[in-house]
Amino acid sequence: MASQLQSAPGSGNNIPGSSGSNSSLTNVHSDERLVVAVRIRPLSDGNEPNCVQVASHRTLLFDEGNRNKPKKYNYDYVFGEKSTQEDVYKTTTASLVQDVLNGYNAAVFAYGATGSGKTHTMLGPNPKRAAAASDQGDTTVASAKSQQDSGLMIKAVADIFKFIEASENPDNFKISLSYLEIYNELIRDLLNPGGPLELREDNKGNQLVTGLSEISTTSRLEVIQLLIKGNKARTVEPTAANQTSSRSHALLSITVLNQTPIGTKQGRLFLTDLAGSERARKTKNRGKRLQEGAHINRSLLALGNCINALAGGARYVNYRDSKLTRLLKEALSGRCKTVMIAHVAPEAKHRDETKNTLVYADRANHITTRLQNPTILEENRELPIAHYQGMVAELREEVSRLKNKMLSDRPRSGAALQRQQQPDQDSSSEEQQKKMELKYLREQIVQTFKQQMRLRRRLLEADSHLLGLELDAERQHMVISHWQSRQGKLYDRMDEDDVVVDSDSEGNSALRSAWNELSAIEKEVKRYREIRIATEHDLEDCRKRGVALEDELPERISSDEERELLSLLCRVHELEADKVSLQAERLARQAELRRRDLQLLRAERQRRLCEDIISTQRRIIEEGKVELPEDLRELYALYQQEIHASTYNSGLYTAASRGDYYDSKLPPIHQRERGMTSPGSSSSSSDWSPSPLPPIDAEGNLINPDRVMGPPVGPKLPSINRLRSSYGSTQSTSSDD
Repeated sequence: MASQLQSAPGSGNNIPGSSGSNSSLTNVHSDERLVVAVRIRPLSDGNEPNCVQVASHRTLLFDEGNRNKPKKYNYDYVFGEKSTQEDVYKTTTASLVQDVLNGYNAAVFAYGATGSGKTHTMLGPNPKRAAAASDQGDTTVASAKSQQDSGLMIKAVADIFKFIEASENPDNFKISLSYLEIYNELIRDLLNPGGPLELREDNKGNQLVTGLSEISTTSRLEVIQLLIKGNKARTVEPTAANQTSSRSHALLSITVLNQTPIGTKQGRLFLTDLAGSERARKTKNRGKRLQEGAHINRSLLALGNCINALAGGARYVNYRDSKLTRLLKEALSGRCKTVMIAHVAPEAKHRDETKNTLVYADRANHITTRLQNPTILEENRELPIAHYQGMVAELREEVSRLKNKMLSDRPRSGAALQRQQQPDQDSSSEEQQKKMELKYLREQIVQTFKQQMRLRRRLLEADSHLLGLELDAERQHMVISHWQSRQGKLYDRMDEDDVVVDSDSEGNSALRSAWNELSAIEKEVKRYREIRIATEHDLEDCRKRGVALEDELPERISSDEERELLSLLCRVHELEADKVSLQAERLARQAELRRRDLQLLRAERQRRLCEDIISTQRRIIEEGKVELPEDLRELYALYQQEIHASTYNSGLYTAASRGDYYDSKLPPIHQRERGMTSPGSSSSSSDWSPSPLPPIDAEGNLINPDRVMGPPVGPKLPSINRLRSSYGSTQSTSSDD
């Protein structure tokens, strides 16, 4: 859902989104399944018959009313009637807070029929009463709701500030938030109520809310006050089915900026409280309430259609039927960690609504999102180099200050030399004493210079290690995200109970190893930060000693030889500064190379996944003897040309005698009789024979092209024999030369 709640350019208060930032790794994603949880509301009347029962923490049983055996539904998490707000938060949302602080995007939205408890989960009990307490001047958290009963929004905000306050550098974090509602397909700002806002789309496909206010804050209490203010402005009206029915969809966006040694990481958390679907015969709505219900049902129907399309793997998903689906597009299919909490009422009279909710939640359980790597703002990408340049500038400034002191005090030193030439003013013992003092002073200056350079190198090494650890941490996050997305788990630390001995033991081993590596990296980061702080403190003390020696220096110099010697010492100090500059540049280049190596590693993994996908699709097409559409035939032709080009450029035609033209490539489009193999594919060679697609002869022409696909695919491919003979003639010519 990144970049969904942005303001259009020029609107004043723009929310920073993914379109306004750039990362060196933003083009690499990993698949992660949407996490689905179901929460059952307590019975409103203990005598009511129950249609839903909890079988386990992942399974529930639904009584359809016309069957003897209840139907079983499996989800990631199931919360019974006795579950608390704290249980729901710790299981579904708490782990996302740390991810947001690390630069990821995350979203949580509540789904269900009216009166099923969505607003209670997201906002807590009686949000209107909390707003009234705020108007009376009682702004404490306890006056609004107890800590245990508070909703996911307030708990998430509290945890964000808790993590920031416990961090080593709280000043490196900045928090801002926006709050809007969709009422009758009109977008309204809840923090700055006014007229309806427009929803636009930029040239990159990002949704922009024009004029939406974003408020920066540094206080947990201030955020809660803003939430209370927004909840008071939200449209809530009583109906026959729910006395505190939310008549609008509410979307809260929290943006966290984290200043790190490699740049400013931006994470965003989206918390959405959807209005409940309703039936007019049960709500007994008339007039305005009936119109509101129609808009709510229309937007939820569009959301349900999107869930059906995504779960079914449709190539095209229509998000444009509603403003709600446009804003939730990134949460459902974009670069975001997403949790859906479906709410159901257990009473038998709500059986139809409960069944619809369970069915949609089950379909959403098959949706896969593409997780974006931590966003690093472009303007801070050169932060380490700027830090090193500042260090070198300080060294050169210190050398210049020493030179100026020596030049400014030269006349006084000449007068001291003339006084020394008078034999009646100085005795030999005094001269010896001055020489010893000057020698001691010179040694102190040299030691101070050496100590400063040693401390600066230590700072440089600490910064270099921190950069390396940041990259190592990103690599481990990539491994964790990859394996947990394959296992369909929420991105979270593994507990002992999570280890299951099955066919995926390799994934469990890799996950545990990655988490152990990540823990070790975090400890190393903490240790090097402590080293850096201690080194900066020692360097400051050393600078103070150097300043004291500089003030004492002019009075002790009594000859041009000593002045020349100290000039040489300054020159050595200046050369050391140049050396540090070169080292800083080298370390910065090494860090950039490591970052690019990580990019290449991720790109290689994505390439292999694409090869597997193409191979599987090719096999399915051939086995099913499916007639290929025109655009797919063109893509296969381009694909075969790419194989020829890459094979020729890599020099693999030297293996022409063996016929291995396509080793380590995807299964090519040609006859099996030519002996081509594809060892690099995940499929066996038997998958490619026989093929219902028209083969290609030695001259690059299609044999019997009208058999399945119709007209031949152009342009024609170059002849293999002609390329081979051309290559051989080139070799013979070069050997003759």
